[in-house]
Amino acid sequence: MESPAAPARVVKVLGRVGARGLMTAVRVELLKFPRNQMLRAVKGPVRLGDIINIEEALEDVWRPK
Repeated sequence: MESPAAPARVVKVLGRVGARGLMTAVRVELLKFPRNQMLRAVKGPVRLGDIINIEEALEDVWRPK
């Protein structure tokens, strides 16, 4: 069962990561939970304010029970 992708807005572009610099480290905030920010590595061109889909984002969000 695949988890649904969660849209997130790029808040800050941190720079290139990886052995050859193919990935870009970004700080994103989830649109569904706007106070939650997380770091992600993104492949491809990305800039401030872009909306990207995070595949495993909903499992990473901590929710009190």
